[in-house]
Amino acid sequence: MNTFFFLFLSVVLPAIIVFFLPPTPRAQSTLLFAGADKDTLLKNTPSPRIIFVGGSNLSFGLNSRLIKDSLGLNPVNTGIHASLGLLYMLDKTKKYIQEGDIVVVVPEYAQFYDNFAFGGEELLRTVCDVDARKELLNLRIQQVGLIAPFFPKYLRSKLNPYEYRSFTPDKWYSRSSFNEFGDADAHWDEPSQQVLPYKTLTGPFNGSVVEELKGYQELVTARKAKMYLSFPCFQSASFDNSADQIRYIEQVLRKGEVFDILGSPERYKVPDTMLFNTPYHLIKKGIDHRTLLLIGDMRKALSSSLHHY
Repeated sequence: MNTFFFLFLSVVLPAIIVFFLPPTPRAQSTLLFAGADKDTLLKNTPSPRIIFVGGSNLSFGLNSRLIKDSLGLNPVNTGIHASLGLLYMLDKTKKYIQEGDIVVVVPEYAQFYDNFAFGGEELLRTVCDVDARKELLNLRIQQVGLIAPFFPKYLRSKLNPYEYRSFTPDKWYSRSSFNEFGDADAHWDEPSQQVLPYKTLTGPFNGSVVEELKGYQELVTARKAKMYLSFPCFQSASFDNSADQIRYIEQVLRKGEVFDILGSPERYKVPDTMLFNTPYHLIKKGIDHRTLLLIGDMRKALSSSLHHY
């Protein structure tokens, strides 16, 4: 019994106290805290709305002003970081969907393989800091299992003096790097960097992700809104390294015509000259190119929908 109390007082209690400390100043400056601003956009952006759900292929790959001017819809770009996991992205946006919304879900390809869709360290920091622990109880067992190993590191960061010292927020990956639509635009004047291709996607295909998308679509439809699926902008060389895995994703998503799909994976391949600093991040030229492709696909889909009814 004495050993139990010793462990509680020396380990458990301090960990609980540290856990409930507010986010550090450095943590509050990161791009993860843009999630709070995007929640505000979801609450306050008026209809007619088009909501984009996905990771940084959206935040670093859309020009929402072009979409607004071309389609007459008010965009909300909820993209932040792929490692939040697609399940969290879907769950977080559910409560904000309104009648008449158009929701475009654009997952990175890794979301469909192994356990990537359940999230990682960025998810832990988001639910604990950005969401102020309000979403913790809503996480699935798989999500909890994947973020748990990062918990000691998270606690140590709150005790690190470096987190509290004067610092300059990262130019491209900070809360202030996003514009009024949720696009990351701080890098738009930057040149393209050399980007090494991603290796071949590994791990088993995660069919539960497709089931999650089906459930999400059912909710969107029940709210009298409309959901589309599309494919991310992606470096051509990285695409070629995982071409078989990507085509399998497309095959599964098109099976049974359950989803309305915009474009094709090949349509959104981009050359290195359009990349910024990762296979999913684009410079302004690439962003405009990808956005115009998406606008074209949206016009076809909306025209077809109007014709159908």
